[in-house]
Order: sequence, then structure tokens, then C-alpha cells
Amino acid sequence: MGVRTRAGGARTAVGTAAAATARWRRELGGGTLALLTVGSVMGSGLFLASGLAMREAGAFTLVFVAAGALAMYLEMRALAEMAVATPEPGSFLVYMARVWGPGWTFVTGWVFWFSSVLTMSSEVTAAATFTRLWFPQVPLWTWSLAYSALVIALNFLSVRGFGAVEGAMAAVKALAVAAFVLAAAWTLWPVVTGGAPLAAPAPLLPRGWVGAAPAFLLVLFAYAGTGVIGLAAAETAHPRRAIAFAATAATLYLALAYLASVAALLWLVPLSRMSAGVSPFVLAVRRLGIPAGGTVMNLVLLLAVLSTMNAALYGNVRVLYGLARQGEAPAALAELDRRGQPARAVWVSAGLLALTIVLAYALPAKAYAYLVTATGFQAMFIWLMVLLTHLRYRPYLERRMPERLTYRLPGYPWTTVAAMALVAVGLLASPLAHGELAGALVGFGGVAAAAAVWAGVRGRLRVGVERPRA
Repeated sequence: MGVRTRAGGARTAVGTAAAATARWRRELGGGTLALLTVGSVMGSGLFLASGLAMREAGAFTLVFVAAGALAMYLEMRALAEMAVATPEPGSFLVYMARVWGPGWTFVTGWVFWFSSVLTMSSEVTAAATFTRLWFPQVPLWTWSLAYSALVIALNFLSVRGFGAVEGAMAAVKALAVAAFVLAAAWTLWPVVTGGAPLAAPAPLLPRGWVGAAPAFLLVLFAYAGTGVIGLAAAETAHPRRAIAFAATAATLYLALAYLASVAALLWLVPLSRMSAGVSPFVLAVRRLGIPAGGTVMNLVLLLAVLSTMNAALYGNVRVLYGLARQGEAPAALAELDRRGQPARAVWVSAGLLALTIVLAYALPAKAYAYLVTATGFQAMFIWLMVLLTHLRYRPYLERRMPERLTYRLPGYPWTTVAAMALVAVGLLASPLAHGELAGALVGFGGVAAAAAVWAGVRGRLRVGVERPRA
């Protein structure tokens, strides 16, 4: 079914894109998809924003990390269930269109796109911050510009080449975190069991319950980026096996790595030294006395956040492609080049990164804190929409294609509702964060702006969407 606009008459954007879909190259395997997911999730939320969370919540951050891991598991499992059953370009936007309609997909898709741009912005700002440890005299915006150009170039590689590069970067940071946890455990074991006091555990609630509550959004932000597991479905060989494997492997590794590394950081780094200016991992490695450890860890963290930024742009572009395919973005963005890449969508997404460079130039000391709060708010809004879609899409699949429900979220619908409740707590607490109200307002403003735009254009668009039967 085509899309009709008042200005252009009958159009066939959806049909054209559907034909172009045949050119997507299914070259990603289960292992690569798992690494791509880890690469998308494990970024500055763990390596930099975790310090802000621990400063506010102290040792109670571990409870938040455990709750965040549970929310991530449930959300990713729900998304993987839908993607395994229907591995289509556009992922959750396709599923949402079928059970909720075009208005929901318009708002959610554009919020996801803007949120992904903010994610890239926070990651590139973190990368520039890490680099300034070696070159403090170079302005933040200069590094932001250089790293943005590098990541844009990587996204023009073939699917196989992109998967290899992103998989390698993700593997490096996954192994580095594991090595850090082992080194910390080796050093801290005699301390914990009564040896010399190298460190002391952080206080439980240094700022009380009110001070700790906003840190939950920062922790949830550290788990954001799970959407790539569905967005890569159209480029995955044997998607049913690969997606199921990637979801299980990624959630297990991320949960264990986050809990272990945050526990080590709470022992090694005083809360007073945690800030947005230096990674707590760098401070911890210095405390461990590893020769040149701080420099090596800073290099690994730089690679880590560039990996997350790279994966964020990958997902961002495919959401923009999905919106165009459904008639909710310009039809030209649904076109693939001869290498099977949505090149125009890449350039549109990359263009908005210029705002990050402006922010890094205008507010170098506060750029990251503002971006991470805004990104966390919108990323959790996307989680809510994915879970809300899952509530209706499971019955839709059971009626129409029950044979495809080979990978399920256990405990439906209560587990889906439980995940939504955890995410809602983080969203409601976000405006309470000290000094971060501006970021929370930007996050909420992005949702409100998308809804307002839809209200203005809905009369000029008729989007062909398959709806569920009553």
C-alpha cells in the first residue's frame, strides 16, 4: 500500500522501499550480533556516568545496577521475541504499526532517532573528555568533530566490514572490563578478608533516599542501546537462531560485568573523586598501581565509547530508514545504495551531530552531564514503547502466526508490566537530579515535540499499515 500526500499525490514509498529491502545483505551471525549488542550498550553510561550515579547513591548503586539489569533483560527479551517471530527492517516500529497505528510509530520512531543522536552526542563528548587526559590544551569540540567524522566513515563500510570492526571494538572493551574485574578482585580479596586497608567500602546512602533516587536513571542509561538487536534482524543470517543467542549472551555478560565492575569501583574510588571529568575506571586502575594502567585503561575506554557511538549510528540510521519505509519520513531515506547501505539516512543522522559540537564548544564543562540526562530520559521512553508494543504484539502473534513464537519472554504479561514499572520509576525520578533539570526537560521536550509535529502533519499523511484483526 502506498503513501498519499496532499502535495505529491499518490506515492509508492513503501512499495519502493519494500523492493529495496531485497538488497539488504544478511551477513551478521549470532556471535557478531551479540558483540554488536554489547558494543551498543556498554559505553559511557558505564565508563563515565556510573561515577555520577555512585557519587549520588553510594553503595546503593549496586541495587540500582541489579534492578537495571532485570529491566534490561525483560526489555531485550521482549524485543527479541518480536524480532525472532518477524525479523523485518524497522524492527519495533513495524510491530508497533501493526498493533497501535501510525501515530504511535511516528512519535516513537522520531524520538528514537533524536535519542540516538543524543546518545552519539554523549558518547563522542565522553570520547573527547577521555582524550583531553592526554591533550588538555586541545578544545573539547575539536576531538568531537574528529571522532564524529571517523564514526560516520565506519558506517559506510559493507555490512560484513562494519560487523567485523564493531565486533572487534566490542570484544576489546568486554575483555578489558573482565580483566579489570579480575585485577580488582585479586587486589581486594585480602582487604575484604581482613588484610591491609587498601580501600574502604562506599557509604550506603551518602545523600539519603531523595539524593539517591535520580541516580537510577543514570544506571538505566548505562543499559540503553538494546534496540540494535531488533534493528539488525534484516541483516542477520538465520535471524531466529542468531537473535535468540545474542539476546541471551549479551544480557548475561552485561549483567555480570556491570555488577562486578561497579562493586570494585565502590571499593577503590572515593565518592568525592567521582565526576564527569574523568572515568572512575581510570581512577581505580591508578589506585591498583598497575604500571601505565591509567593510560591503557583510558585508551580502552576511548575505544569503548567510540564503539557505542558507532553502534548507535547504525541503529539510528535503520530507524530512520524504517520511518521512511512506513511513509513517516521522506521517501528518499528508504533508498539503499548499490552496497546495500542507506547512505542518505546516514548523512541526515550525521548532520545533526553538528549540534553536539556546538554544545561542546559552548558548555565544555557541562555538555556530558546535560546530554546523558536527556539521552537517558528518551532512551527509557523507547523502552516503555517497546514493552507497550509487546503487550499487544504477543496476542497478535498468537492469533496470526503462533508457529513463529519459538522464543518467548517468560511470565508474560506480568514480566512486561514489571519492566515498565521499573522504567517508569527512573523516568519519574529524573527531574530530581541535582543540576540536571535542563537535561530532563530536553528529554521530555523531544517527546512533546514529536507528538506536536504528528498532530500537525497527520492530516496530510495516509500511511498504509497492516492492523490487527479484532
